[in-house]
Amino acid sequence: MTAQQAPYRLLDPFIGTWKTTGLIPATANNPAVPINGTDTYEWQSDGYFILHTVNVQMGEAKNESIEVIGYDAATNRYPMWSFSNKGEMELMHASFDKDKWTFLGKSLRFTGGFSEEGKVLSGIWEQTADGRNWQFLMNIKLHKIGR
Repeated sequence: MTAQQAPYRLLDPFIGTWKTTGLIPATANNPAVPINGTDTYEWQSDGYFILHTVNVQMGEAKNESIEVIGYDAATNRYPMWSFSNKGEMELMHASFDKDKWTFLGKSLRFTGGFSEEGKVLSGIWEQTADGRNWQFLMNIKLHKIGR
């Protein structure tokens, strides 16, 4: 990484390969759905962008995506453009405050942080249909398995 500004350095804990696990809890109409796979974050373009690749199983469904993460000094947020194997595209914005990361999209929100000396990233995903009322969707935990 050659980008030396503090906002870029905040992204450094994400860099590496992660074993991803999680659970979408059971509802009255659906069984619980386990989540297993890997996430990889790599610096690109002299440290100004991160390429994040996702390869997870959510129950029987294979989910692959790529995401490009940058930094927008005007908003002090991190735009996150993602593209999935289902043809979905989404723009989210990440922000950092007091050791907590928030990823906010049109209908999804992640809140979580790092623990165990940066070797674990965990949090919850929530969803909304109206942009105001958020409901728990799933928990997620990533264990760093490589740099």
